[in-house]
Formats: sequence, C-alpha cells, structure tokens
Amino acid sequence: MKRQLDAMHALDDPHADAPDFGDTDYQLAAYAAALRVLTRYRAIEDIDVARELSRPRTRGQEPSPLEGAITNAVRIACDHLVPPGIDRSVWRALGSTERFYLKGLDLESRGEQRSGAYQELARGFGLRDYHDLLASAKANEVRLLTPTAFGKKLLRGDKESFASSLLRQALFAIREVAKSEDGAQPGRQWLHAEVPNY
Repeated sequence: MKRQLDAMHALDDPHADAPDFGDTDYQLAAYAAALRVLTRYRAIEDIDVARELSRPRTRGQEPSPLEGAITNAVRIACDHLVPPGIDRSVWRALGSTERFYLKGLDLESRGEQRSGAYQELARGFGLRDYHDLLASAKANEVRLLTPTAFGKKLLRGDKESFASSLLRQALFAIREVAKSEDGAQPGRQWLHAEVPNY
C-alpha cells in the first residue's frame, strides 16, 4: 500500500499549481491496494474472502476481519501522508486528533472544503467525533477553528486528550499573542506554565 501511495506521489508535479491527487484520492488508493491484496487469496487463515466481501453490511454490525484490515490500510495511508513541513518522527509522536487537525489545515490550505474529505480523514485517523475542531461543518464550507476562534474551548482534559496536547497548548499560546500588545511574551508565559518540561 505504501508503494502505491509513493508511486502516486511521484507522479504529482511539485511545481504545478494544483496537485494531481488529493487526500481523498490517496485514501481511495489505500482501499484499492488493500482489496487488491485481499482478493488474491481464496482464504486467509479461516476466513473465506469471497464470502466476506459479498456479505451484506448493516449499521452497528461488528466489522468483519476483512473490514478491519481495510480500515487498518486507510489508517496506514493517513499515517504515511505527512503534511509538508512536518518531520516524520514528530508526526508519529502525535495523537490522532492532532494529526487530524494538522492534516485538515493542509487540506484547507489547498482549498478543500468538502465535508466528505474531512469525514474520510477522520475515519482514517479513527476519530468518531471531530466537530469540536470545526468552525463550520456546512457541506462545501468546512473550516477548522483558528487559534483565536478556539478561545478556551478544549483547553482542559485528561492527559491523553487533545485538550492537553502540545498542539492545543501552542494554539492557545498563539491566541494569547494575537490578543496582546506585548509581543510573544503572553504566549511564552502560557507555554511555560502549562507545558511540562517547557
């Protein structure tokens, strides 16, 4: 699957105004790559591949092992597609909500506003609910909250939540700088007080 994504990425002209492939194209390629591998086999361990793929799906139903494999393939694709300017080691250390927000900024910077693109992105990162991160959820007008629009929303939470992440603390520090006349000092003070091992 990574080979498929890398091959598509190599076809993109880095000097073109618009890329040949968008994130939804890469995610669809991840589905296709996973299915291409899965459909090579009649059975995988004790799973009849043809029967599983043709089985009707109903909402709320426990996902089949093949659906799990396909979902995992899309997660791999989302993890593999690092936004420009972010080091892979930093990307791997981020939580799924942080990755969604940063990748969403990447989508937004390229003019992507379709709700389906953000839904697929959330699905790829395994997020059930991401609407608290949106300034607008209207179809074809999806936008993420800016640091100033976030305000104090999602600022407190448990240790593993987006609220306690370094990204959320940095967004709040940017808000403090934006509303201040004292330069970057309020933002630095916030980070010094709130970020462990500052």
